[in-house]
Order: sequence, then C-alpha cells, then structure tokens
Amino acid sequence: MSRSRNTEKESVWAAMRIGRDEDGEPCLPRIMARKPKSGDIHPLPKSVLTRLLKDIPVEYLYGLSRVELRARRGKRIGEPYGVHRSGEKVIILYSLPRLWVLDMMSEGSKKDLEACRARVSQHGRQWHVYWPSEAGLAVWFFKEVFTHELGHHFAEQYKKKRGRIRGVRYHEMNADLRSFRLTREVFRRIRKRRKARQDAGRVQGA
Repeated sequence: MSRSRNTEKESVWAAMRIGRDEDGEPCLPRIMARKPKSGDIHPLPKSVLTRLLKDIPVEYLYGLSRVELRARRGKRIGEPYGVHRSGEKVIILYSLPRLWVLDMMSEGSKKDLEACRARVSQHGRQWHVYWPSEAGLAVWFFKEVFTHELGHHFAEQYKKKRGRIRGVRYHEMNADLRSFRLTREVFRRIRKRRKARQDAGRVQGA
C-alpha cells in the first residue's frame, strides 16, 4: 500500500512536493523588504535572511509564499515582533530600534536577551534593552521571533495530518517547541558547513 500524506513524515512530504530550481534546489519563499520605521533597523535584513533560509529544513518552508520585512507598528516594542498570516501563507517581521524601553521583564526574558549580548538595565519601573551589536539582535530575533512564526506555519501547513491545535496557549506552546527544535537544527547545519570549509582550507594549505 502506498503511503499517504497522513503516514509520511513532513520532511518526506515536503521534499517531494516543494518546487525546485534548475539545479534541483528547493525554491525558497520570496523576501519583500520595505523601509523600517525611522530610527529602526530590520533585525534580519534581506541579505542575512536569504542565507538563513537555505539552512532551514524544507518542511518548515513548504507552502510559505513569502516573508515580508515591514516597519514597526506604533511606538511600543514587541506588539508584535512578527506575525504569521495563515490565509496568505506569509510571515511578517517588524523593524526594531537598537534601544528598547519596556514596562516589564521576566527573568527568563532577561537571560535570553543577555545571552545574545544585549545590555539590560532597570530604570525605575522600566527596563532598557540596548543592542551594541546588530549581530546579537539578529541571533535573538531569529531564535525568538522568526522560528516561532515558522512554528505557526508548520502547524497550519500540516493541520490535516496532525490535527488542528485548539486554544491560544497550546498553539503558542507548540510554536515555541518547534522554534527550539528548528533553531537547534539550523545552528547544527551552520556549524557543520563551517567545519567543512575549515577542513577544506587545512587540506589546501597542507
């Protein structure tokens, strides 16, 4: 009996059905970059995002039509950082300044930000987050925002296979879990590629 969509792994299903270019490489979602809000930057600029997409497993990209970089809405930080629009099959990522002023900060969030080299300080009832390095902000944004929205896309794309997730809380928990697994896999692939280049350099220099 042939395997159906409900019995195939998502990676196998996506690999067989995703569009491919002349070299046989998967066709990646389009990236549309608009101007960031005045004083902001795009944490994952188009050039960086283009490279990262090549390391993302195809099952997370299958069915995604595009990624849009847009100006942040309003003055408050993180409302939202990004969104997944299932009907359009699009992920929208919003611009950010390098200095944030937040009204609240959990200990977990503080540790995550500092792990990516953000400078976090408390001023009265507010928290200031400063990014001395755009690279640190890019890493944080990839781990905490972009892969989270890809987790939402994954759940929506394979809902007929896995079943629809009920409730906002469980929907967010599932996206967080997918984000963690995806981030780990992408960083593994990047490390593997860098090691291969280093090994090739040693052979050539020998």
